[in-house]
This record gives sequence, C-alpha cells and structure tokens, in this order.
Amino acid sequence: MPIKEQLNAIEKNQEAIALAVTHAVLKLGVATLVRVHIQTPTKALFRFNGLLIGSDGQRFCYLQLPKLSAQQKKQYFGAGYRLRLHGVSADGSLIRFGGKVQGLMEAHHTLLCVELARDGASATPLRQDKRFNVELSAALSIDGKASVPVTIHDLSVGGCLFSYRAIGLQIDTEQNATLSLTGISASQALTMSGVILSHRLKGERYHCGLKFDDRAKSQSAWLVTNLDYDGEQYRLSIPHNDGEVTSSLT
Repeated sequence: MPIKEQLNAIEKNQEAIALAVTHAVLKLGVATLVRVHIQTPTKALFRFNGLLIGSDGQRFCYLQLPKLSAQQKKQYFGAGYRLRLHGVSADGSLIRFGGKVQGLMEAHHTLLCVELARDGASATPLRQDKRFNVELSAALSIDGKASVPVTIHDLSVGGCLFSYRAIGLQIDTEQNATLSLTGISASQALTMSGVILSHRLKGERYHCGLKFDDRAKSQSAWLVTNLDYDGEQYRLSIPHNDGEVTSSLT
C-alpha cells in the first residue's frame, strides 16, 4: 500500500488530537520534509514535497520549495490559494494543518510563505506500540549506496527513531532503508528494513523515523525482548544459547 494510503488509513482508525496550529508547526520542527496540497479556485490540485524551515510562532510558516517551472509557480501559487500540509513529528505523530498562500520569495532557493489557518490542526499517533529509549549503534543503507553510521534513539516493534551526522547522505521520506546493528558478533547479526516516514535536522544531526516492514518486525520484537533497563535507558544484552549474558551494547 502506498505511503499516502497508509497514512490516510491510520488517521481513519486512530483518534486524531486537535491542537493549535502554531503548536502543530512547532511539533514538526525545523528542516522537516512535508507534503503540501494546494487547491486553486478552479479546484485544480497541486501536490509536492517541501522543506518546513520555520515559522514566526504566530501567523506564518515558511517552506523551501523544490525546483518548479515558472508556469507552475504562476498557476498554483496565487496569493490566497488554500493548502493543506502534513508531516510526521519526532514523536511519531502525523501532523496536519491548513493555511493560505501568502507569497513566494525568490533567492538562492524559492521560499513559500504560508498564512496559517486558525483551526483544523491535528496530530494522529502513527506508532501505538511501546517505545524504549536506547542508544544503539547501527549502519544505514539506502538504495545500494555505501552505509553510514547512525545511532538508534528509540525502538519499538513497529519502528525506530535514528540520527546521523548532517553530511553527505541525502534521504527523502518514502525511501526504503535498511539498518544493521553494529558491535555484535556475526552469528547474531540483526538487519531491519522499512520505509522512511520522517526526516528533520536537529542541531548537527538529521533525525529520521523508520517504519519497519513485516519481515523486520520479528527482528525488532527479538531486540525488545532482550533489552535491560539500567535506571536511565534500555540496553541490549545478548545471551549465549545457554542464557549467559555476554555483552551489552550502548
């Protein structure tokens, strides 16, 4: 099922929480990939992926647009055109809110200024399973490219949140990705695959949400059952076949 259909199905089956639109923008954070739907007065619909780069905390938010033709900008970005925006927050919620096109700013990148709607913002949890705070080292592979080191910060049976240094690798939502735990013996190698649901810049690191596919869930379930709590966070303790704990990953 395509990601758009998955998100729509989740929103129908899970309870959406109403929240102030300014709060919705803050939950998405800075440098977050979002999906935007613009409707013209003639009911034409234009969809694209943009980068939420911030807001004034009151009436407006700002998006970096992809490369668009002059004709597309003229046809679909008229002042006052209504739009809907959705993205996935760091806590794994689908955030949706509306607004109107205020105007375009042309510089090195094209920026869209959006006047926020006063109501209609919502947050719908995407991950209902219990999450465990961890610090696990892994290698990330996307589309056959060379792997990069990442840190997994929270883990559940259905997915995880990981981060990597903001250099080199380009990641988009809806891309397939694979995480392989590092620092464990080859006989205990664990690889989990899935699809990227969120991607945002926080400080000097990108933070990404990964939704595991059905095959990976058996691996993540095994990981969860082998987590030990040390009073601050969960650590992975991998036993020999006889049950003896031999190592602890941080």
